Amino acid sequence: MISSGMRGLGILLLAAVALGGTGCGYLKARGRDAKNMIDLGISVNNTWKPQFGLYFDFFNMTPIGFGSLDCKVLGMGNRQIGWMDYENHSWGALAVGREKHGHGLFNAQDPEQARPDQRGLSERPAFDVGFVGAFTGEDNPPKLQYIECNRCIHLGWIGIQNTMRPLGILDFILGWTTFDLLGDDDLPEPQKP
Repeated sequence: MISSGMRGLGILLLAAVALGGTGCGYLKARGRDAKNMIDLGISVNNTWKPQFGLYFDFFNMTPIGFGSLDCKVLGMGNRQIGWMDYENHSWGALAVGREKHGHGLFNAQDPEQARPDQRGLSERPAFDVGFVGAFTGEDNPPKLQYIECNRCIHLGWIGIQNTMRPLGILDFILGWTTFDLLGDDDLPEPQKP
């Protein structure tokens, strides 16, 4: 008869072998998925000149507000963590708007930052948003941006930035079963500034 301690040790050993067999790539992909669930950071100006950003966009359908920011963010964004550049040049009037925002270095290979026809870009593009603008404009956002909520409040010299990705949360949960819902497990790591 096998004791419960030996059975537990056997299960733990079996799990370690199974996890070890998948290699380090599996855990790196889970970490990448975890960093893609939410962007969150404190924005701080680079200079003493005040900047303004009060902008909210829900699923690229209802943008409202205005933002003109070139600052730094302490937090995480676009699968990067730390002290990084942040830009938000956006405006919205519910039905229409224009949005250009992002953390750190731009990655044209990232399906959340650029469309497939924009893979050669070296600079972050701006997109038409709003329940009219996103469908009738010439610069439609990438498909994955339709499933995120972007919020930015920056008054003067400091603020907060938050982007929630519900589909990113589901991708993280399903990723533990090795199912890659967003197809982002093979993306290259973001460049270091």
